[in-house]
Amino acid sequence: MAEVFSWKPQRSYSVDRTPNVAVVKLGDGYEQRQVKGINPLMVKYSLVFRGVGGPCRANSAKEAEAFLRARMAVESFYWTPSDTGVQALFVCRSWGMVKNGPLYELTATFEQVPR
Repeated sequence: MAEVFSWKPQRSYSVDRTPNVAVVKLGDGYEQRQVKGINPLMVKYSLVFRGVGGPCRANSAKEAEAFLRARMAVESFYWTPSDTGVQALFVCRSWGMVKNGPLYELTATFEQVPR
């Protein structure tokens, strides 16, 4: 059973939606388009998580990175995007961490995967 990613990203993030469509080119510039598969619209979210390091406080950016590192882009996880409010299955294939003094900033791309 996939685990739930519970950390909240910054309110500003980007969403990419690219429908999976087969295109057949016909003569005179015409084309025929058809949806491919049973999950034709998978979404990608580019997210930022921030946290402040210190011995007496939890750091959400470091905790979220530990969660992603434990899955190593192999295991999927459930996450609920704030724009839809619907829990879906995602995988994170890449992420990066920037440390500036006590501030940690994690950038990650969550890609929706079929259930």
